[in-house]
Amino acid sequence: MFQRRVMVDAPVLSCLVILSFLAFYNSSFWAKTYPLVTWPYLIAVGLIAACIMFGAFTIATTKYTYKPFVIFAFFVAALSSYAMDNYGYIISPEAIKNILQTDAHESYDLMSWRLAGYIVVYFLAPSLLVLLIKVRYPSFKIVALNFILCAILAFGNILLFGRYFSTFFRNHKQIKYFVNPIRPIYSAIKYTVITLQPGVAREFLELDSNPSRVATAGKPKLVVLVVGESDRAKNQQLNGYQRATNPLLSTRSDVYSFNNFYACGTDTTISVPCMFSVYKREDYTDRKALYTENVLDLLQKSKVQVLWRDNDSGCKDVCNRVETQDFTEADIKPFCNGFECHDEVLLHNLQHHLDTNVQDKLIVLHKKGNHGPAYYKRYPDKFAQFTPTCNTNELHKCSDEEIINTYDNIILYTDFFLDRVINHLETRNDKYQTALIYVSDHGESLGEKGIYLHAMPYWVAPKEQIHVPFFFWSSPDFAVDRARLSAIQDKEFSHDHIFHTLLGLFGVQTVAYSQELDMFVS
Repeated sequence: MFQRRVMVDAPVLSCLVILSFLAFYNSSFWAKTYPLVTWPYLIAVGLIAACIMFGAFTIATTKYTYKPFVIFAFFVAALSSYAMDNYGYIISPEAIKNILQTDAHESYDLMSWRLAGYIVVYFLAPSLLVLLIKVRYPSFKIVALNFILCAILAFGNILLFGRYFSTFFRNHKQIKYFVNPIRPIYSAIKYTVITLQPGVAREFLELDSNPSRVATAGKPKLVVLVVGESDRAKNQQLNGYQRATNPLLSTRSDVYSFNNFYACGTDTTISVPCMFSVYKREDYTDRKALYTENVLDLLQKSKVQVLWRDNDSGCKDVCNRVETQDFTEADIKPFCNGFECHDEVLLHNLQHHLDTNVQDKLIVLHKKGNHGPAYYKRYPDKFAQFTPTCNTNELHKCSDEEIINTYDNIILYTDFFLDRVINHLETRNDKYQTALIYVSDHGESLGEKGIYLHAMPYWVAPKEQIHVPFFFWSSPDFAVDRARLSAIQDKEFSHDHIFHTLLGLFGVQTVAYSQELDMFVS
């Protein structure tokens, strides 16, 4: 009955949809653009965005493609609007990858009534209207004419304001990422093209078929590498933070904090494989890392026993060829609640791996760490020392103080976790030379400039998302130059140095090793 009464021409419906996008789905874009431009330029920007959307709808104007495309646009716009409005989250190709690789636990943490409201109001309701409306489709000639007129209007605006636009978007590059749903759809298409692009060799690259070891006197080496999640350098007591977030580690004179250390990515899917890769950040691609040996492979080839224990969202293919233990689905009391586990689960039965087969070992502990937005789930209740806390995943309901308190409680828990690892190692100094490295995969935004969480494009990412902690501890007999450690704590390092530093710690001789990128070699 509704379809008989209401019939709308496709171009008219497209205009109505575009007006709704501009009016209701782009609040973040307008909020960031309005203070920077005058009204004529603001209108011109809106017209160009409208023309781009109208052109896309015009191309899709056929009986079988138009409504599905409009509904898809509403879906993307609704989710993107939620992410932008509530977290300042930019939908880039990297963000698309991160979303697709998010596990069930992380997805659950993002669920909220506010998100449900966005889906109902911004997606389901308008999509239902589109389904009920009967659309009259124009002839091909009218479609072509509409597209040409739209292109003329867009280019006219560009010619009129072109010099201003080029200056504006050069000085404010991040603004274009907030045009909804144009940029999110573009990012999804770009990610798909990059992922499926042909012509890139998929033959596995072996960096060294036979790496050797420098003969070392004394006991075998045992190194525990703890990989943190979303932990930023700014909130570390060891880096000068005014709060006592590292009360245990700060009492140890043999813990070195490298306070100028940077991640090679702003999300786990990039930063974890990148830090174990031979490729430097500027040369790194997902595909090259996937089809190239990493540092764990070379260590294992050189007779170092490697074990990866995971309590986060997986190793992102880094641990494919080494022994791996996954604790993300574990139910080990008192660390687990049946859905997820606190990071202490990574220490469960760790002594077994430390005490059997005494030989050179690298043990990687991949923590859940500071993963948001449900920060309050990341630590046991007894570590809620900084109060009041934000006990919800809807960060807009919490004050900045509550969010920071909750985040700092996780760092307090990490301090306890790392101290326990060191205690484990100290009790085995009769068998091994022992060392601990702690480094986070990336940092986190906690509301600075209206931005939360992480995964911003690297070139526009705030420092909070790329400046990460790096701590080092070792037993007195571990072969490392402590005078150099003290001298270089303020020097700038990055994930680019992890590959070569690990090879250097175990004395691995290989063509893939670069002494210049080994942090601990003078």
